[in-house]
Amino acid sequence: MRQISLILIAGFIFLFSFEPTINDREIYRSLILLFTAASTVTPSVLLYLLGRFTTKTLASNSADFLHRRFRINQAAIGFDLLGIAGFVCNVYILNFPVLVHQTLHFVNLPRIRHAFSILPLIAGLMLIRLALYEIDRSARRSTAKRLEFLSVHFKFLIFPLLPLLIYFILLDLIDGFPETERFFVEHTYLFLALMALLVLLMYIYAPLLVSRIGKMLPLADMSLKEKISRLAVQGKIRYKKIVVWQTGSLSIANAAVAGIVRWSRQIFLTDALLTHFSDDEIETIVAHEFGHVRYNHIPTYFIFSMTYFLGYAIFSIYVGGPILSLLPESAILTSIEAIVFLFLYFVLLFGYLSRRFEHQADLYAVELTGNPEAFKSALCRLSRLNFIPYSIQRVFEIFHTHPSIHRRIELIDRYEEKDSRSLRYQGYLVEVKILFVLLPVLMFILLLYGW
Repeated sequence: MRQISLILIAGFIFLFSFEPTINDREIYRSLILLFTAASTVTPSVLLYLLGRFTTKTLASNSADFLHRRFRINQAAIGFDLLGIAGFVCNVYILNFPVLVHQTLHFVNLPRIRHAFSILPLIAGLMLIRLALYEIDRSARRSTAKRLEFLSVHFKFLIFPLLPLLIYFILLDLIDGFPETERFFVEHTYLFLALMALLVLLMYIYAPLLVSRIGKMLPLADMSLKEKISRLAVQGKIRYKKIVVWQTGSLSIANAAVAGIVRWSRQIFLTDALLTHFSDDEIETIVAHEFGHVRYNHIPTYFIFSMTYFLGYAIFSIYVGGPILSLLPESAILTSIEAIVFLFLYFVLLFGYLSRRFEHQADLYAVELTGNPEAFKSALCRLSRLNFIPYSIQRVFEIFHTHPSIHRRIELIDRYEEKDSRSLRYQGYLVEVKILFVLLPVLMFILLLYGW
């Protein structure tokens, strides 16, 4: 889901850098609508045809299916990029936002009115997900209902939209009060403070948002609940409650923790996890989630998000700005500069940090439960039930937030053998310490620059 969120944010960057190139009256409605429909639908159709061609020769129980399906997932990234390329052409060449502004002239919030122009990109991304669903269904690898599948993906899609939309609404409201607007303009750091507050609220109330994905019920298995409670006391982990996500026909086996503060933190388990895993395996999976709490991974992700805004400002001042000054002035080039930093930060850097956190939580689960075999068994079962390849090439892994199952089990084996390479995951990682030092340093640099 991170992939689709980043594509969507990139779309917003292109959209809000747009300036009309022709008079409002000179747009060609029929041409815009025709190109919008074509650029929205074409990537998903091409992906579906590629997927059918790739998997049609495979039996439903083929061991090669996971690797073929993984390659299709990687190919989907290319079709997402094709979709955003069509969206950019629609915006910058055909002036699609002008049509939107004319159609929604009655909406008195200009930024929100402008944000409606993102709808074709959202539709295209959802159609690509639908193509992946149809590929699995045609290969008899999915029993999920189409509506449930699309509903869950759409709800995950709107998560990154919420703080952005709220931010746009607040800016529109600020524009309505000249004195307030002048004050914000004179103190530009207030815009960063406003975004930081919204992101913090998202981290605090993440459990509430996650609970809206599907039907959530309290954990009814009192025996398992008591075991998890004892595990939490043993690890000195605090949380509000444990809930079970009813995934229905999706049959997703997973667990998660959400909530940056104790009073809002919740542990999420799926019904498929309770159905297909033993109590010992579930305990180790929950202990893994406790590892994220124990090592303060959620607050670290918040600091990481805040460092992005400061880091981009410095990148733009000292790197992007000088490079762009050598090129012709262009809104697209400015957008590309922002997207390059977004990719470096939230794909490469975040992926590296996240994979390290997953290893750290794995070793914490083994240490807390004292049952490495149960955890390794759980990882293998997760691979089979969720159609995750057991191993992937390193070149692909750098784009993922989780290490491959093979590498995770390999590190657990090293831990059991007391290999020194596993000791670096005990205690706070060096990267985390650097991150917490980096935030005030970046703020100081920006203050010196006069930002």
